[in-house]
Amino acid sequence: MDRTLASGAIDTGSNPVRGTNSMKKLRLGILLIIISWLPFAQLFIWVAHNNGKLTSSDAADKFRLAVWGVQIVIGLVGLWLVGELAIKSAKEEGWKRTPANMWRLFRYGPSS
Repeated sequence: MDRTLASGAIDTGSNPVRGTNSMKKLRLGILLIIISWLPFAQLFIWVAHNNGKLTSSDAADKFRLAVWGVQIVIGLVGLWLVGELAIKSAKEEGWKRTPANMWRLFRYGPSS
């Protein structure tokens, strides 16, 4: 929806936070953060132990650290995606409105 600004220019709604791409980034970022908190290491160790693999505590500890390292990277990528959008929103509309804008974008998608 186009608006005329006080300067006479036409605002075409080019809000960097609104848009299908932004919605996808936000949802992907939140999904990555959630995935980074799931206890995959313990689940994989339990399955491997029941199948005769990772029988020593030292091997399980090394495997756990490797999985945790991957999960930390996944969480940081998710935080980067969400943080990028939050900073754009905060710069444009202020910090007070940022949580509401992020929730609206996550839940309903870009406003037309």
